[in-house]
Amino acid sequence: MQGYGPRTRLPLVALVCLGVSVLTSCSLLSTDASPSKIVIPGTNAPSTESPAPSLSPTSASRTVGIRRTEAPWSYERVIKAAPRASNSGFQVGATSADGRTSDVSGFHFSTPDRGVRCSTGNNGADALVCVGEHVRGAKRAADATAECDWQADYVVLDANGPKAGACANSYPVLFRSRILGSGRAINVDRFACLTDSDDLYCVESSSGTGFAITANGYSAIRADERAPASLLGLDSDADSPTVDNRNSSPVVPTR
Repeated sequence: MQGYGPRTRLPLVALVCLGVSVLTSCSLLSTDASPSKIVIPGTNAPSTESPAPSLSPTSASRTVGIRRTEAPWSYERVIKAAPRASNSGFQVGATSADGRTSDVSGFHFSTPDRGVRCSTGNNGADALVCVGEHVRGAKRAADATAECDWQADYVVLDANGPKAGACANSYPVLFRSRILGSGRAINVDRFACLTDSDDLYCVESSSGTGFAITANGYSAIRADERAPASLLGLDSDADSPTVDNRNSSPVVPTR
C-alpha cells in the first residue's frame, strides 16, 4: 500500500480592513500555516448488547488520553492518514460461520483474506476484540473462571492496553462481517484500525497502545512507535525514515 505522510495546509487568506469612523483601507494577507495535527474523528458510542450476567467481562478503566506529538512515521499518524471507510457499512454480521447475516449492534470487520475478524461495541466491555489465525500461544489467564471458554487466538484491546487470549463466551466476535479493504482504516470511538494486505494494525487513543496481527503472529505495539517500512512506502527500514507523499490519498471522514 502507499505510504501516508503530513499534508501542507493551503494558504490562509484573511481580509483585513482598517478604519476609524470611515473605512480607509483594506489589505489581503497570505499566511502559510504549518501542517495541523490529524485527529481521528470520534463516533457516537455504539449501542451495546450486554452478555449474560455470569459471563459479563470486567470493564476496563478508562484513562485520560495523553496528548502526544505524532511523528510522521508512527503507527498513529499512518493509521489516521489512511483513507477511511464509512462506519455505516460495518454493522452486519452473523453469530456462526455459516449463519445468516443481519444488521446488528456494534461494528464488525474482517481482513481481506478473512484471516482476522473483529468486533466492538456489542459485548458491553468497551473493547475491540479480534480473532486471528496467526494469534497463538496465549496461556489461560490465572483468574479465568470455570465458565470461561478460553481461546488463545483472541486479542482484546481496551483502555488498559492489548492482551492475547480471552474467554470467547465473554467477548463475542461475529462472523461474515464486511471486509475492510487493504490500505483503508476504520475508526470507532477510541479505536482505529488499518489493513495492509492481510495484516491488521489497531491502536487505542486513551492508552496510546495497540496491536499488530500479521503473518508473523501477534505483537503489542505503541501508537507512537515507528510503523514498518511497508506501511510507510519505504524500500527498507532506514535510520531516518521519510514518508513518500507523491501518491498519498486524502483522509476521507467517517459518516
